[in-house]
Amino acid sequence: MARTRLSKLLDETGALSLVLRIRGHTASPWLTVLTYHRVADPASAEMVDGNVVDARPEAFEEQIVFLKRYCHIIGMDDLLAFRHGAPLPHNPVLLTFDDGYRDNFDTVLPLLVRHGVPGVFFIATRFIEERRLFWWDRVSYLVKHSPHESITVTYPRPLTFTLGTKREERVAAARRAMAVIKSHYDLDLARYLDELERAAGVTLSRECERRMVDDLMMNWEHVLGLRRAGMSVQSHTREHRVLYTLSESGLRSELEGSKHDLEEVLGERVDAVAYPVGKALHRAPHARNAIRAAGYELGFTNGTGTNPVWRFDPMDVRRLSLEVDVPPSYFRGMVALPYFAYEPHTMARNEW
Repeated sequence: MARTRLSKLLDETGALSLVLRIRGHTASPWLTVLTYHRVADPASAEMVDGNVVDARPEAFEEQIVFLKRYCHIIGMDDLLAFRHGAPLPHNPVLLTFDDGYRDNFDTVLPLLVRHGVPGVFFIATRFIEERRLFWWDRVSYLVKHSPHESITVTYPRPLTFTLGTKREERVAAARRAMAVIKSHYDLDLARYLDELERAAGVTLSRECERRMVDDLMMNWEHVLGLRRAGMSVQSHTREHRVLYTLSESGLRSELEGSKHDLEEVLGERVDAVAYPVGKALHRAPHARNAIRAAGYELGFTNGTGTNPVWRFDPMDVRRLSLEVDVPPSYFRGMVALPYFAYEPHTMARNEW
């Protein structure tokens, strides 16, 4: 890829460091927000959805060290102040972590504390409360462990997913099964997942699922631990449903419900929500209205780029998605020259 190669060249010549040093003495033209989901060894996610691993622990720490050297890593309070008219520091970067995976507490939090930088954690509350697998992990588990080479469901319409026998074929089949959840209007998620489980011929007992969840995901005590450590905890809805696929009542449940869940546990106001799957809501004014009605001040998209400070949209806070094993020079290029370095067709893989 031409931009990846050019980022490497600019990094090796010191041009990226020079750009960041210059920007460190001038008002920043944009705000960069980075999205992580899991920070882990990809092999640890082999049973579920490995595509939500965005960095290995050692690479993540290297990224933090780089950002701390050249940028101002801001917190949610700083962004809320900017939303109300306060200036941003030079080279502002916000670090965000979606979903509520256990490695966010076990791996990410100690690294953030060690380096003295803040992070924002967006939590999908119903999975934490009910100790259920995230739906994308459940779909991946069923497809990867099915003894069949194809499975057929009848809801929400007759669909056949060819599974094949190779790992990459199974991963692709899981993506097709997930696409139904992401796109079908007013889907009965529990019904679809139950039918998929029956069709896959895989029995995931409640006891087995609970053991997996305890290893994979945070519980409320972990979430409180994030807050006690000085991190921000915000909403990622209740069931991680794509907002523009929901009815009015569904939007209220996802938005108002998750806000209530978190405020009950945290004992403080929740001001921001990250949109599941991360798409902007320009064509879904009903969803934007529901977000405002629920009392959120900020709404975060994903894989959508950077935020020009002169036309900041609080309901469309854009973020850069990451990818495991992204070359360090490319990461540095994204931060130094985001409009130049960002490649949506390669870097927007994680639409979670």
